[in-house]
Amino acid sequence: MTLSKILLRLLVIILIYSPFSSQALEDDCVLLVYHRFSDDGPKSTSTSPEVFKQHLEYLKNNDYKVLPLKKIIKSLQSKESLPSNCVSLTADDGFLSIYTEAFPLLVEYQFPMSVFISTNPVDKKYDSMMTWNQLREMAPLVDIYNHSVNHLHLVNQSAQIVEDEILFAQERISTEMNTNDKFFAYPYGEFDDLTYSYLKSKGYIAFGQQSGVASQTSDFLNIPRFSMSGPYAQMNSFSLKVKTVDMPIESSNPKSLIISGDLRPLLNLNFSRELTSYEINNFSCYVSGQDRAKLEWDGLQSVSLRSNDPLAIGRSRYNCTMPYKEAGRYYWFSKLWLRL
Repeated sequence: MTLSKILLRLLVIILIYSPFSSQALEDDCVLLVYHRFSDDGPKSTSTSPEVFKQHLEYLKNNDYKVLPLKKIIKSLQSKESLPSNCVSLTADDGFLSIYTEAFPLLVEYQFPMSVFISTNPVDKKYDSMMTWNQLREMAPLVDIYNHSVNHLHLVNQSAQIVEDEILFAQERISTEMNTNDKFFAYPYGEFDDLTYSYLKSKGYIAFGQQSGVASQTSDFLNIPRFSMSGPYAQMNSFSLKVKTVDMPIESSNPKSLIISGDLRPLLNLNFSRELTSYEINNFSCYVSGQDRAKLEWDGLQSVSLRSNDPLAIGRSRYNCTMPYKEAGRYYWFSKLWLRL
């Protein structure tokens, strides 16, 4: 046998038995956000424990790679590939049901989760919230990160309040949990330029509550997460969203959430490549509480959209989808707006 044939055979053996050989690599990951795990809590923030178990069973049976948030962010920032079918579980607020209902299931399936807590309710030992001891007990399967001190709306606050809400919570978590990772989830998914700029100046990674896929091109001060509460937690919605792909968008404007003046805000999207005619014809954007947004295309790489009617007071979204090359999968992008 010639040397070239020997080397070729060795290469085939390596490819067959390599743990990465049958695992495609991607540069994005779906992040999910939960709040309460309860059948009786508010529908807008609650997920039935039984439904959560169905989520975990689906991820297991369909070969999803459930990874810690820290690993995903590190890979995205360093432009390293992630496994296909990448998912990360997160939860906001620190409700007791995370410990009593979700954590036993995480142990059963051996899936990690990241929990963003507001520290004042924990320090005050509210009955509905976890204790520091319970938070420590969940380590290392569950990581604990910053969700502010008092869970305030961090919009139109003074610079001092913004700093205190973020800094003091970070210090408490560092003291109690012995961690210094600067991960922050915006309460209600809301921020203004002041809050955004403060987090940027202090080197934080920040997470929103708009739907979409985290990727190497994400804004690392407003990383999207799919809500898994209420009707969004049902299995048809869940299975659709864990299969989504990051929309190939190079830039979107404006970055600000705050609506001022025009109550039918204009959103400009520039794509990182030319779209096909099929993609353009099947690109759709829906507005919270309304029908489809009005689209205006400028060539094959740029589109402008706005709602047909004024947005309601509070939070609204433009949700955009486009078919992916694999049947049953979609590109996804969402823009959160806030009318004060």
